[in-house]
Amino acid sequence: MKILVSAIACSPYQGSENYVGWSALMALAREHELWVLTGRRGEAEMQRAAAEGLVPANLHFVFAGECQPWHPNRMRARLQSWQEYLQFSRAILPLARSLHAAEKFDVVHHVTYVTWRVGSPLWQLGVPFVFGPIGGNEHFPLPLLPLLSPVAGAFELARMASNVVSRLSPRVRRSLRAAAHVFVANAETEQLVTALRGSGAGISRLMATFHSADKAAGFSRFAADKPVTGPLRLFAAGNMEGRKGVALALEALALAKESGVAFQYRLGAHGPEIAYLKKLTARLGLESEVLFGDSLRGEDYQRELGATHVYLLPSLRDNAPVTLTEAMLAGCVPVVADSGGPGIMVNDACGYLIPVHHRRQMVAELTDVIITIDRDRSIIREKGQAASQRIAAEFSEENYRRQINVVYQSVLTKKP
Repeated sequence: MKILVSAIACSPYQGSENYVGWSALMALAREHELWVLTGRRGEAEMQRAAAEGLVPANLHFVFAGECQPWHPNRMRARLQSWQEYLQFSRAILPLARSLHAAEKFDVVHHVTYVTWRVGSPLWQLGVPFVFGPIGGNEHFPLPLLPLLSPVAGAFELARMASNVVSRLSPRVRRSLRAAAHVFVANAETEQLVTALRGSGAGISRLMATFHSADKAAGFSRFAADKPVTGPLRLFAAGNMEGRKGVALALEALALAKESGVAFQYRLGAHGPEIAYLKKLTARLGLESEVLFGDSLRGEDYQRELGATHVYLLPSLRDNAPVTLTEAMLAGCVPVVADSGGPGIMVNDACGYLIPVHHRRQMVAELTDVIITIDRDRSIIREKGQAASQRIAAEFSEENYRRQINVVYQSVLTKKP
């Protein structure tokens, strides 16, 4: 088939949304010819990728929108990215119509950003429009706002207001209702999309995060014979925003330390909440145990996960975290909040899901889990291997392509 893809974020050199976009393109390009509308910010990286032989011949990029250098403040930069996305969404329809006149696409598919809150105009192209996977309707629990820095708390309140406004947006509602099919990442988003579409028809679950067989093999080689002695090694990564729940993890680790647990907790990431978390670490007396550092890449990152026992990130609002799946592939025992994407990726056989309650109860349950794993190191290998096997089997590129292709065939069959 000939597919027009909307993916403002896609790069083989970055994580998060860019990883989601790039991995989707690589998967779809195995069987289809793709024309990709993407953000101008990624133009230099796409030229580099082409020069390095990473772009297949059946993958064509068209750059749209505008961009400015990132603001040095990470929170301001986050808002800047949303402004760029809004501008990109308004600019792509004329480009899409021009491309369609020349190429005659079979399907148009929105891939990134993976959010429901901004409507795509591409349903107007006259071919079946597939939206997603999308998420973004995960709710931050109001009783836990005091965990956050003032800036992070204000951001969550603004996001809640944005969700209310977005539900009323004609652009959003038209986009969701006109889509031939909508892939949703979690139950929270499925409930919203069903309400806005007026029925559950044309909606199915699919995670945006998956891994190729080669990538899975690169991480999972560490799962079979993971060393389990010495201080308990814990890890978390990603863009450290307040919603990630690291403050809860730090409070639990302070209590575990009082109970005699020796550990090292590495936060291999940057983000707007790092300064606040460093202050909290000092206040809790964990400066010797908590290591803040740069994001690791490549073989160094895989080796770090290979030596890690526990992936500890009780995110209170998350969609499809790439670092969680990578850690699970490497045999780390996931300890996460039972919410959003992590609540789908993790089960009792391979990790620990902490119910989202009040602060004290969550901290107490996190503490109990950390102590339990430290005292019974057989858990690390048993659950770690189960975690690796679960991600390799359930969140594979093969599964992703199969579900996408079933929908492509379905929407073409129904095409008037």
